[in-house]
Amino acid sequence: MKKKVIVIGSGFAGLASATKLATEGFDVTILEKNTVAGGRARIFHEQGFAFDMGPSWYWMPDIFERYFAEFGKKPSDYYQLVRLDPSYQVVFSPDEHIALPADYAQLESLFESIEPGSAIQLKEFMRQAEYKYRVGIGEFVWKPSHSITEFFDFRLVSKAFSLDLFASFGKHIRKFFKHRRLLELMEFPILFLGATPQNTPALYSLMNYAEIAKGTWYPMGGMHEIVKGMVALAEEKGVKLQLGVEVTGFTYQGNQIDTVVTTQGSYQADLVIGGADYHHIEDQLLGDDKRNYSEAYWDKRILTGK
Repeated sequence: MKKKVIVIGSGFAGLASATKLATEGFDVTILEKNTVAGGRARIFHEQGFAFDMGPSWYWMPDIFERYFAEFGKKPSDYYQLVRLDPSYQVVFSPDEHIALPADYAQLESLFESIEPGSAIQLKEFMRQAEYKYRVGIGEFVWKPSHSITEFFDFRLVSKAFSLDLFASFGKHIRKFFKHRRLLELMEFPILFLGATPQNTPALYSLMNYAEIAKGTWYPMGGMHEIVKGMVALAEEKGVKLQLGVEVTGFTYQGNQIDTVVTTQGSYQADLVIGGADYHHIEDQLLGDDKRNYSEAYWDKRILTGK
């Protein structure tokens, strides 16, 4: 018999995990407390309007291409993308705003018009950021994370000091640009981490590379089209998606979860994957003797995103 897997939550991580496990021969069911899939990327309808509740635009298209290719598919099999130009507009005040062109030559001209000499600085900044992206995303992200030794990369270590990897992003960016507006433009992607440039490692300049070199995209019909595509692929692979089913706890056989308890009944499980917020699972679903962290630990953490 196939082993039964219960995945809690139908966000990107839950859908991706479920789809992969289904292709490996598991009997997979996703339990989603909301009446629509997507987690933070779900959609909200009101009075004839549709609102994306999470992501606003589409960066790092290569990540999605690799995901769908894992199953012999392409993003275009499920949704259509358009590259935005301008990529986006940053509003500083009612009277001042800057639109970021998608064309790199035009972006250089924009920088030069704000701070003479900054086009050359942008080129060097992007050269370093490309390396961080290639190593950080192209290699580190795809490692299975079984051991910390997987992340010992002598190429990265050897360049750690020259690339400012141990400095903050705020300090790093000020080695290239001086004008206040350019600094604000380049620090803008860091906001998506829920952090500040002063508390973010310089490694995250890879996000600037992703934005500038790989572009800002939008799926026609809204961001939820990505979720619809991932759900369609998951169901093609045999995943069962149960909406409006909220997980309330577990029963155990020793230290192993054997049943997932929900508002709509119980589900037997050989394996459980928690795609909901880690804090929620620890605080609301696991017993005190099963959790990894105490409430005192969580009280010291800063949670970003809702």
